[in-house]
Amino acid sequence: MGGIAICDFAWLGRVEYEEAWQYQRELARRRALGEIADTILLLEHPPVFTTGRRGPGANLRLPEEALGAPLVETDRGGDITFHGPGQLIAYPIVDLRAASLSVVSYVRALEEAVVRTVLTYGIEAHTECGLTGVWVGETGPPAEKIAAIGVRIGKPGGPAGGWVTTHGLALNVTVDLEWFERIVPCGIGERGVTSIESLTGQRPRLEDVAEVLRDALGYVLGREVRVVDSPMVTGRAMPAP
Repeated sequence: MGGIAICDFAWLGRVEYEEAWQYQRELARRRALGEIADTILLLEHPPVFTTGRRGPGANLRLPEEALGAPLVETDRGGDITFHGPGQLIAYPIVDLRAASLSVVSYVRALEEAVVRTVLTYGIEAHTECGLTGVWVGETGPPAEKIAAIGVRIGKPGGPAGGWVTTHGLALNVTVDLEWFERIVPCGIGERGVTSIESLTGQRPRLEDVAEVLRDALGYVLGREVRVVDSPMVTGRAMPAP
């Protein structure tokens, strides 16, 4: 009998959005070919707005040129959101077929990992039927989003077929929430956003929260955590944070 499958975790510090996107695509290609284990990148971005495949639609509250940060159209699901300093990003590169996970059960696992993570900081969070992400407060419109989720199940070929994930989750830790006022976050106008800092007054280091989330993701995905300094991409190491 084999042991528990390994998942590599790497903390990359602050990385430009499109650079991290390139890393994801290359790691997904290599995961599909069976060259690497499941890998989860943990990082933060400089300020950037991103949209899913449908574009921003009517969910910009300001003209694009007045947003104060780039707007990037991506190939993930979901609507417009903001990424920036103080927000913890997790990009899992996971073979769902090898993990025996459906797309829905995978998204639920990401949500559970966030719920477990914020509980460490005294925050009771929950998921809501019909909505993706993690929420704090009363169920329904009073609830505020503390973590957004948007994923892509790609088709890079290889033994894994089309079951390798990219993109992932964004957990608000100490991020400046004013940025979200420039958009309709995730296209849900009647709900706000929140963060660990705004709920508790705590300002935990992002690296510390990343360690908690790392262990929670390992648990919900049934993977043994292996911390690596720098996954190799296209024959070269990722830059040190």
